[in-house]
Amino acid sequence: MNNIYVVGLPIGNLDDITLRAIQTLKDVDFIYSEKPLKTLKLLNHFEIKKSVFIYSQNPSPHLINQFLEKLSKGSIALVVEAGTPGISDPGNKLIHDLLINNSDLNIMPIPGVSALTTSLSVSGLNTQEFIFLGFYPKTKKTKFIEKINANKTVVFYESCHRILKTLKEISQKTNKENIVICRELTKLHEEVIRYKLQDLPDIIEKINPKGEFTIILN
Repeated sequence: MNNIYVVGLPIGNLDDITLRAIQTLKDVDFIYSEKPLKTLKLLNHFEIKKSVFIYSQNPSPHLINQFLEKLSKGSIALVVEAGTPGISDPGNKLIHDLLINNSDLNIMPIPGVSALTTSLSVSGLNTQEFIFLGFYPKTKKTKFIEKINANKTVVFYESCHRILKTLKEISQKTNKENIVICRELTKLHEEVIRYKLQDLPDIIEKINPKGEFTIILN
């Protein structure tokens, strides 16, 4: 059976791509992406000519069969728009479903960037133990808040559309002391700002609500 490569891609700055990721994308026979048009732009930048097929977080039986058919003909790279597949991005469910009846599949990681580890590395907070909670939920927030209040560093993602509302909510409901707000990491307008959580209500309106956010609490 041919190999499946789970390939980490840059979260912003294209120079962050690894040499191994570039070579893998050149060598594989097929590429599956959550957003093929975005991936094609990256491939064009590195002068890689490949067809790109789409997949989603909840793959249908038809997609699984198509994927396995392609795999019988050649190797496949699995990518997302930015970062590492399966880390609050599509990919984990596809791999899970593929393995259910095909436990001997050879799935190989090609390490790359993740907003999670990138943010933690510059946070200045305790990273020996942390909880990653994915994206802040739109509904049913009580259990999420309970997890935030665990006695460990907590990390979650939030979109630009809801970041100010979310920051107001957590400033009222969490018992944490410190917050690190990472915005547009590795991009032109990158920001890493650190506050005492008690000061957050006074400065929320000063935060630029554009871009992608990783929030770290401790």
